Amino acid sequence: MIDATAKVPSGILYLNLEVLGDFEECINIRTQTAKAGVILGKYCLGRIIIKNDTEAMSLLEAGPEGRFFTSKMIVVKVPTWALCLPNKCTADDAGIIGNALINTDTLIEDTGIAVEFMEPLCQTVNEAYPDLTTKAIITITVLVLLFGIVFLSTIYDLYCIFYGKKSCPKLIEGFSIYTNGQKIFRMVAPTADHLPCLNGLRCISMLWVVYSHQYQFEINNIIAHSKDIIDWANSLQSMILVGGSYSVDTFLTIGGVLMSYGFMKAKTKKIQFNLFFYYLHRYLRLTLPLAVIVLIQTNLYKYLVSGPSVPIVTEIFQKHCEDHWWSALLYVQNYFHVSNMCIPQTWYLCIDMQLYAISPIIFFLLWKHPKVCITLLCGISVAITAASFYVAWQNQLTALLSNFYGNFREYLHKYYFLTHLRATPWIIGIILGYYLFKIKQNNTQIKMSKTVVGLMWVVCTAIINVCVFGGHNTLQSPDYDKWGNALHIALVRPVWALAISWIIFACTINYGGPINWILSLPIYQVINRFTYGIYLGHVIFLSVYVGNRKYPGYFSTFNMLYEFWGTLCFGVVFAVVLVFTTEYPIAALEKYLLGGFCVIRKSAKLQITQPQEKHKN
Repeated sequence: MIDATAKVPSGILYLNLEVLGDFEECINIRTQTAKAGVILGKYCLGRIIIKNDTEAMSLLEAGPEGRFFTSKMIVVKVPTWALCLPNKCTADDAGIIGNALINTDTLIEDTGIAVEFMEPLCQTVNEAYPDLTTKAIITITVLVLLFGIVFLSTIYDLYCIFYGKKSCPKLIEGFSIYTNGQKIFRMVAPTADHLPCLNGLRCISMLWVVYSHQYQFEINNIIAHSKDIIDWANSLQSMILVGGSYSVDTFLTIGGVLMSYGFMKAKTKKIQFNLFFYYLHRYLRLTLPLAVIVLIQTNLYKYLVSGPSVPIVTEIFQKHCEDHWWSALLYVQNYFHVSNMCIPQTWYLCIDMQLYAISPIIFFLLWKHPKVCITLLCGISVAITAASFYVAWQNQLTALLSNFYGNFREYLHKYYFLTHLRATPWIIGIILGYYLFKIKQNNTQIKMSKTVVGLMWVVCTAIINVCVFGGHNTLQSPDYDKWGNALHIALVRPVWALAISWIIFACTINYGGPINWILSLPIYQVINRFTYGIYLGHVIFLSVYVGNRKYPGYFSTFNMLYEFWGTLCFGVVFAVVLVFTTEYPIAALEKYLLGGFCVIRKSAKLQITQPQEKHKN
């Protein structure tokens, strides 16, 4: 037990403050005694407390390092120290022993440092590797049945194709890996009314999301030299992580384009609009894959992780789902339980679904009175921008997530998660989608000189770079710039959406050049069918990776890239499974239950996107 207990590490001044000892060695201790019976090793993770008005606190207050411990930043570090004890000992016993050991060390004696232990952060082998609960068994049974239905449907479909004389029922085909695989991996040449450049934009944005989340999880993971994070955050490279949040605005812009473009196209073809099917179609396609994730995270998550930080990660990723799973499935948790979200990344789905819910009102007004509607939408966009400025100004929100002196949680809860403050890119996309439809409907040829086109691309490129890298030298100071932060928060996302709109517009009217060729590559058609699964699944893998870490890692750009590709590969594999077992089967079941393929297709055509494309709008 002494060997498994943490020792005073080197590199304390480089913030090597997460000292874990040896988790596996401790919990695997098992000794039979005559008097006490079986004694198990009990691993307790303690929290280092730095008292005020001490030498240690003065060292922290001298720089941004102290902000690590406020729980207000994107980076939250809790100095930890682990102790291995017999399982009969309590957390109070651990506190007495731990502080006695610390005070005997001459290196840190009389520096105002103490250690605090809590029972929930103590584990024996029984807590580290728990038995399956009834809920876990039921969840596994449901998943096995789901896989079994897909497997048997595939076998029967193959029999019908290669040995049977009659065609396979459509519902069976809808669950068949063979038939769905042909649809999923099929690439077709785009027709005149398609917008193929959107495929590339979606894929690149999803990669950016995964890349940003990789950094976000790793900088909050157990790291040996946390001071490296400060050096990285002060570098220009960190702005790429901060800019990852703009990928959300890209998705919102694309979503607005596709919805308005699809509605106008359907109305022109005189396809009847059915409000019930419009909502039901969307809800079913989004919710079944999400429900599977909620089920896994609620009932199976604790069996996927084992390590010192398991009590912490299970509180975040399992307990929140146990308590608030319903708000995730109703897409309201960006306003309810904001601090305790189930599946944290689904705040975006909430915004997307809420905007989708109000879209019919806008589309009918746009169809009947386009000039009035567009004027109204522009006015709403200006009002949202003004409201964003006011909220940022009033609450002194920090514009850059890499600013160690800001309040990251305030920024999320009072601005970032809120639909009424994030809708401007979606509105811009609606307006753009309407005009793209008019251009294609009338077969209008828009003529622009090479000088104008070139100038527009230069402006677009400049805007994108300013959005991503702007504020690096001006908005990361400990002195809060009220005007700078408020203007940045209010303007950067609408301006970003305008830049993305130019890319879509230029590619659609044949002024995209090589950019359009890259964004319209046929391979994106296949990749886009997995983006929703990647979006839902990659955070689970990141959290499992964090929960299973038993020794401090090292933060570097190379390690981040290396781990990013691993996360992406796991996410793709998980997405493939999710698509074949939920997304395409629910589409087939929906068509079957609602009266066959023909009826539902007519109402579904109001949304021209594939199911997975809708998920990302």
